[in-house]
Amino acid sequence: MITLLVFFFGYLTILFSIIGYGYISSKILSVRFSLGEMGISGILFLTILSYLTNFIFAHNFVHNSIFLSIGLIAFFLLFKKSLFRKKIILILSISSVLFIGLLIYKTHDDFFYYHYPYTLSLIEFKKIFGLGNLEHGFRTPSSIFYLNSLFYLPILNKLLINSGAIFFVIFSNIFLIQKIFNQLKNRKIDFILILSLFSLIFINTIFYRLAEHGTDRSALILIFILSIYYLEGINKKLTAINFNYYYQRILIITLLIASLKSFYLIYIIFILSLLFEFRNILFKKIFFKKLLFQKVGYYFLFGVLIIIFTNFSNTGCFIYPASFTCFESFSWSIPKKEVVQMKTWYELWSKAGASPTYRVENIDLYLSGFNWVSNWVQNHFFNKISDYLLSLFFIIVICYFFLANSKKATSQKKKFYLFYFVLLILLIEWFLNHPALRYGGFTLIALSIFIPLSLYTVNKINFNLKLKKKITFLICLSFVIFSFKNFDRIFKEYKKYNYNPFINAHYFVNDNSNHFKELFFLAERNRIKDGEKFYIVLNRDLIKKIQLNE
Repeated sequence: MITLLVFFFGYLTILFSIIGYGYISSKILSVRFSLGEMGISGILFLTILSYLTNFIFAHNFVHNSIFLSIGLIAFFLLFKKSLFRKKIILILSISSVLFIGLLIYKTHDDFFYYHYPYTLSLIEFKKIFGLGNLEHGFRTPSSIFYLNSLFYLPILNKLLINSGAIFFVIFSNIFLIQKIFNQLKNRKIDFILILSLFSLIFINTIFYRLAEHGTDRSALILIFILSIYYLEGINKKLTAINFNYYYQRILIITLLIASLKSFYLIYIIFILSLLFEFRNILFKKIFFKKLLFQKVGYYFLFGVLIIIFTNFSNTGCFIYPASFTCFESFSWSIPKKEVVQMKTWYELWSKAGASPTYRVENIDLYLSGFNWVSNWVQNHFFNKISDYLLSLFFIIVICYFFLANSKKATSQKKKFYLFYFVLLILLIEWFLNHPALRYGGFTLIALSIFIPLSLYTVNKINFNLKLKKKITFLICLSFVIFSFKNFDRIFKEYKKYNYNPFINAHYFVNDNSNHFKELFFLAERNRIKDGEKFYIVLNRDLIKKIQLNE
């Protein structure tokens, strides 16, 4: 039984350690980060190190205690700096308010299907090849599992191994708040301020339930930040220094997005688009060489290779379920025929052709052309997307009501057309191939509305003393809504499950998930020697053999 105070202390320990790793990464990459950026960079750096150490060590108490202690030491070195000490109130305020989101009993629907078992495999064992042969869920690894595996700690045990999502929310909030108030401090009202405000309110009010984040929503939150970097960068003076500032940050954010789900590698298109925007600068040979061989560039390429290798070691595919990237010759490989079937299944599910209670009879006919649209409109657009659009409408109306005045809107030319064009292409690709909100729809739809409305709204605003108060009120209101919704959820869980976080702040544990742990232990007895090192390799024959001997 874990007391709420111990839970909160463990939560802050991880938070400070992440900031510490952000500080370490800033020194290694020679990039100066703001507080929010430092937290996001810390998450990425921790994740990459988690991938690497799992080749040699299981992420047990000893490993994780040493790991997080290094981050804490770096945090206290950073804390010695007076400029940073002034920001500790912001960190503690936001993390304390958002802490209520961690008090969860009912977890994500996929938590015991593969989130928890996958994290458990990292805690109990070093690298396992062929995890995708166990269950379909193991074929789509996410960096959030590698991050969460580091939170298996003494006293707390497995209490915080589902907490990774909250740190994305915390540091995204800090980033957006700093972005907003830096503009207000400089008396510079730009559409980026309004877009940042829309994004922050969206995150706190629509993504309020952390149990629903899974492996998707953390990436969707980061796409808001990616968009802000891009749009702010191209609307500043085109200089090599400006380009390098935004280019470095977009590389880091894109890498973290892609690590959460390999499907999001498609967002590399924004990096290519940014290079096109700054093409005149890139033609300068000296700068191009400097751009190509800088530390962040190597860091990005190394991270992409880790993501691709992790996919490959699980399934035999570089990017699952793209069958053309698959190789069947390895003992742990998933057969291409099965990969194609799973791709069809993912598409069928996202197009409302299947659910836990039904499945269409003729799958090929249903997915052909636009035959699926009418059923998708009936079963997914209504009421999921329609309710979501209504929520966006309320965010926009409330913000506009508080901020805009009756003056005639003036026209300010801003560079956003190429970004918006790429955004619409991604939105069309989303609709044609996987039109479920969780697969990118949340952010793509929101941004396609927020960007033009930010451009319009900023021209209806007068800068005065009341503006800062209004914006502060809207930000505080988003935190109040976040807290209220989570309090309401906890009361419902108390009535339904007799869950009381003051007595035992622990999520529901499904004992059936231990089945995978037994498989891992049995597989270790049959591990295959590879040179001088031993790795567990799970293939179909071995799994059948283990299951027969159970």
